[in-house]
Amino acid sequence: MRVMEGVHSRPVHCDAGAVVIETTLEEGAEVPRHVHNSNQVTVVLEGSIVLGVEGLGEKILSAGEYMYIPPGKAHWAKSPYGVARVLDINWPTTPERAELYREIGGECL
Repeated sequence: MRVMEGVHSRPVHCDAGAVVIETTLEEGAEVPRHVHNSNQVTVVLEGSIVLGVEGLGEKILSAGEYMYIPPGKAHWAKSPYGVARVLDINWPTTPERAELYREIGGECL
């Protein structure tokens, strides 16, 4: 499902413990600065992204690499090098993450 310009997400898993969402970013796509009240690990499955985290700056992550984002830390992403596919794992499940999961067509247990 299209979440924003150039960004498409699909549900993978959701229960009280964690929310897992796979996202494809088209070349040039950007996910604006935002915050979650949960832990997040972003794993790059394909391609490369630039992932920024407040206080840590930006880092290029390629397929097989990941970054941990603590709760409450602003972060953003962009895909300047071509199409990229990532897996975002958030825990514990928060109401806003469960709502996003439902918005992209998943059912959160």
